[in-house]
Amino acid sequence: MIRLRPILLLAVAMFAMAQTSPRSASAPALAAAQEDINRGDFHAAAAAYQTLTEKEPLLAEAHAGLVQSLLKLDEVDAAEQASRKAADALPQSAIVLAADGDVKFRRGLLVDARDRYQAALRLDEKCARAWLGMGRIDAAESHRAKSREAFARAHELDPGDGDILYYWAIGLPFPQTVAQLQKHLAEYRNDEEKERHEREYIEFLKALAGRKVWIPAREVPSAEIKLRAIVPGVKDGTRAYSIQVKLNNRATGNVMLDTGASGLTISSKLAEKAHATWLSDHSIEGVGNSGPAKGYEAWVDKVTIGPLEFHDCHVHVTPRSSADFDGMIGTDVFEKYLVKVDFLAHKLRLQPMPPALDRDSFTPFYRFGHIMLMPTSVGDTAHGLFVLDTGSVTNSMSPGLARQIGTLHSSDILVNGMSGSVTNVFTVDETVLQFSRFRQPHENMIIFDLHGVSKDLGTEISGLIGFVTFKNMTITIDYRDGLIDFDSKP
Repeated sequence: MIRLRPILLLAVAMFAMAQTSPRSASAPALAAAQEDINRGDFHAAAAAYQTLTEKEPLLAEAHAGLVQSLLKLDEVDAAEQASRKAADALPQSAIVLAADGDVKFRRGLLVDARDRYQAALRLDEKCARAWLGMGRIDAAESHRAKSREAFARAHELDPGDGDILYYWAIGLPFPQTVAQLQKHLAEYRNDEEKERHEREYIEFLKALAGRKVWIPAREVPSAEIKLRAIVPGVKDGTRAYSIQVKLNNRATGNVMLDTGASGLTISSKLAEKAHATWLSDHSIEGVGNSGPAKGYEAWVDKVTIGPLEFHDCHVHVTPRSSADFDGMIGTDVFEKYLVKVDFLAHKLRLQPMPPALDRDSFTPFYRFGHIMLMPTSVGDTAHGLFVLDTGSVTNSMSPGLARQIGTLHSSDILVNGMSGSVTNVFTVDETVLQFSRFRQPHENMIIFDLHGVSKDLGTEISGLIGFVTFKNMTITIDYRDGLIDFDSKP
């Protein structure tokens, strides 16, 4: 047995008092600041927590609360500064480490975030915010069962935390998920956009009423589907590929195959032809400065894609239309298969999922819903998470990342996304884009603000890797394990 000298015992006791006594004395102020967070007054919460950290520099809950408040205000730089100060003062505090993990997560530094959460749990296995962070990391790494377990553990430890309640609730079966999300929406306020998303999701779940969707009509072990070139003009050449879909045996359309899209999105015109049935309102949004379009979720009895037939399907309907295609289909529709997109052969190949893949030839990606994020370097010094987006014609990156590698130049290039046209477009001088095992020189990469997408996802998006990079490749996607492979052809 190790014996501590009396003077060391005294020092340990004094340090313990410094850690614990302010908590009881400051409990009412901490509770009031937490109530500010719960009612969505994040400015008041940040001010209250800041005051507490100044009065009680060793009060870990105040430091963590300040970081949380600043992140909710989307003041990421200030949150990072507060987190550094907290870590300097309290390097062995689990809740402070978990808060620093949250900052790293928002920055897109997911490996560092995982390290912080794990370190927090080594110090205190009952740190609920660390379990919440681990659940978010596990979800991004396609470990769905582990993610649900982590959220459940977090909720067991702290059922009064609004963030924990939300992530735990979305993994529950119907109708429990609706009841708990309604509880969350009623008791924990957020910014207007996030609350709108949550209300829409609740209404959608209520409309589905627990019904299973996208049910295969028959077992199809493998399939090969023709890709059709989308050629808006001779000058631009092929900008993407589409596949043909048939809805309710009534209407046929060509929808762009888009690794950056979710499910099946169709134009309102095609929805009318197919006699699709309205389910709930749904905002269609993405890149662009025009804000969300007022779309809706619709029910389609049958969707036929090549040899595949699905029953009881929900689709997104958008009022925005294109002369070149009738909507978009995400590769996630086929996630039960090993998905191979061979652009040069104009084929979408769906193969049975093997028990395991050779991880030496595949690269892990992070998944946020339907969005696939690839760790990417630009030049030798700038690094970030880029969306794999075959629906984007070109490659692009955020101004913040671009400023790390060169000078921005104003541009009149037209950029359009799901949320309309993009303002303030720039370019940057020649650089090199590196992801997986590929290193590709790139001239005049397009630069525009991706902050809205980053805020919505909760992690930093530094750019998009588009069709111009993938058009001579075969992309193989394993959604089950979060793995991807790129086979480049001359």
